[in-house]
Amino acid sequence: MQTPSFQSGSISLRHNWRLIPNASGKKNAPLLILSHGFGTDHRSWRLLLPDLLKHYDVGVYDLAGAGPDGGRNFEPHRHTSITAYADDLLNLLDEQGIGRCQILCHSVSGMVALIAASQRPELFERIFMIAASPRYLDDGDYGGGFLQADLDGLFTAMENNFEAWANGFAPMIVGESSPAFVLEFTAGLLQMPQKVALQTAKFIFQSDFRALLPEIYTPCVLIQPKRDPAVPVKVGQYLHEKLQNSDLHIIDSSGHLPHLTAPYAVLAHLRPYFTG
Repeated sequence: MQTPSFQSGSISLRHNWRLIPNASGKKNAPLLILSHGFGTDHRSWRLLLPDLLKHYDVGVYDLAGAGPDGGRNFEPHRHTSITAYADDLLNLLDEQGIGRCQILCHSVSGMVALIAASQRPELFERIFMIAASPRYLDDGDYGGGFLQADLDGLFTAMENNFEAWANGFAPMIVGESSPAFVLEFTAGLLQMPQKVALQTAKFIFQSDFRALLPEIYTPCVLIQPKRDPAVPVKVGQYLHEKLQNSDLHIIDSSGHLPHLTAPYAVLAHLRPYFTG
């Protein structure tokens, strides 16, 4: 594996790539990539890292538009769908000379990993997904959790008063019982430029990757919160049903960010799969 490249213009630099060696000093330890969700950045994984580093070398990066310098890696004319995030991930892995890894994803990054695995299945040994959804909109018998009117109202609120929207959206998504993480998520939303956040929210919430699911043969581990305002339990069950090779773990937690609000519950279901 190559060490990170930080020359001007490198993908690694633009996406804040960091490779953190495992805590045991093992050579040739398996590699786990961490890919965050909307409104957060690579720092959102910090509560899981001590456990993960007992077993893995860990690679972290920021999605386009995320992190303190998110504006520099977001290309408005290219980042128009989740597929562009998957392209970024594949390009980053190629730049780093990574030929095999596991990946732990939150929310939208679950679909990022599935798209990448559909194009390059040899890269991914296993995909872990926390609170992932192939479609957020209700559609016939499929209950994604949102009506189009809900999303139209969300987008209008983002346009009209971005700061007020973020301050209202964060407690709903995180859960009001975790005020420190509500503040952190609010700050993460507000550090995104308004236009970037709006464009990103639109292509995430309007996406539909249900047709992709039966094409994925990579082993998948699904971690689904029992009370998630963004991704209902039945969406996790739908993923489990449609993916060819998946395990579903429903955890007794509230909110859409259990790796922050319920890290021990998440780890309890991840540990049986740890290697190295």
